[in-house]
Amino acid sequence: MKNILIYSTLDSAYFAELIAKQLGVATGKIIRFTFGDGELYHRLEINDPGDLLGKTAIFVASTNSDKNFDELEKIGQALAAAGTARRIFVIPFFGYSTMERAVFPGEIVSAKINARRLSNIAGTDRGNVFLMLDLHTSGILHYFEGDCSRYELYAERVLTEAIADLKLKDFIFGTADLGKTKWVETFADKFKTDIVFIRKSRLFKKTKVTDVIGQVAGKNIIIYDDMTRTGGTLIQAAQAYLKLGAVKIYAVLSHLALNDETVIKKLEKSPLAKIITTNSHPMTKRKLVKRSKKIVVKDISPEFVKIIKKLI
Repeated sequence: MKNILIYSTLDSAYFAELIAKQLGVATGKIIRFTFGDGELYHRLEINDPGDLLGKTAIFVASTNSDKNFDELEKIGQALAAAGTARRIFVIPFFGYSTMERAVFPGEIVSAKINARRLSNIAGTDRGNVFLMLDLHTSGILHYFEGDCSRYELYAERVLTEAIADLKLKDFIFGTADLGKTKWVETFADKFKTDIVFIRKSRLFKKTKVTDVIGQVAGKNIIIYDDMTRTGGTLIQAAQAYLKLGAVKIYAVLSHLALNDETVIKKLEKSPLAKIITTNSHPMTKRKLVKRSKKIVVKDISPEFVKIIKKLI
């Protein structure tokens, strides 16, 4: 695969390396530095202006920060200008996905704005492809515009295998709130178990459990949620289930999108027995996560490689 090169943001270098190894291709280098006034410099490290002509470029970038989003946009434009035939953007974690709609007057729908910005990356030759994983809502795909291709990949297979590896008996699936009931139903159908739900109220950043729907006494509960940032919703749900007689609480997450390392420590001290997640988010590379006996991280990169092989 000589006509393929892989680039990435610094935060997603680990994910790019996993993909590169499976494809048997090299990773390209990007020169970066910051000027005294804060402006950022980027340069694709190539020797000749024609080095990228006709090649397929894969750019890996979880948009977990504004800095990484901006770099994705800039490098995407640079790859198009350099004459690449196709650009495949691997976005394991799509930031701002919870800001997909306006609830209060004046709220900014950042997910839609960012999707439009990515849509504006020049689609020269064979065009642009955006690959994302377990979006907070699948409707985000429809925020992209123009003739770019966009696909949502799923962690369902990887997470299902990880749940089976727990070898639990007498367990049911539960929600952390009413936001991901369909996903929980999917897992429950696979394992032929019952479901319990938590109803909560939210006022901006504050949430409160108001009701548990279903019988949990004497059961192990597996909570599914697409992501956690503060750990608050997960821990509140675990406490509510335990209060009603649940035996142990496990959490399954598509994205470990933690705000900072204090949340890792918070989860370690929480009543959650085990947390299963994917390596979609750069936070999973933190030493505290790697050392954790409670957090289990599963590699999701093969799911992206399957699609990439079909595209190239």
